[in-house]
Amino acid sequence: MFIFWSIVILTLTSIPKLKTPADELFNIDKIAHFGVYLIFAYLFIKMHLKENLIKTLRILWILAIIVPIFDEVHQIPIPGRQFSFWDIIADFLGFLAVLLLFTYRKKPKTRETKS
Repeated sequence: MFIFWSIVILTLTSIPKLKTPADELFNIDKIAHFGVYLIFAYLFIKMHLKENLIKTLRILWILAIIVPIFDEVHQIPIPGRQFSFWDIIADFLGFLAVLLLFTYRKKPKTRETKS
């Protein structure tokens, strides 16, 4: 599912002249960016759930920095698309929400044994 979602993101961000709202700080486009990358990060963690969580979170931090920037830079040569700093911020916040959720989630209580 993670790979499918990644392909969907790359495809949608590569469509020339895709109509999007004006580049404002708060609009539906920024909410969409947040949601798309929140799902992306969640699927990434779910794909690597059986592996070391700390290592997976470290990789996700790196992706949270690289992927939003790549997403915007790759749109520069596409007709009708433009680079948006606020899109990068919205993308990063989507990653951050998942990172914080998995970093600070409650650990299951273990039963203490009496000696």
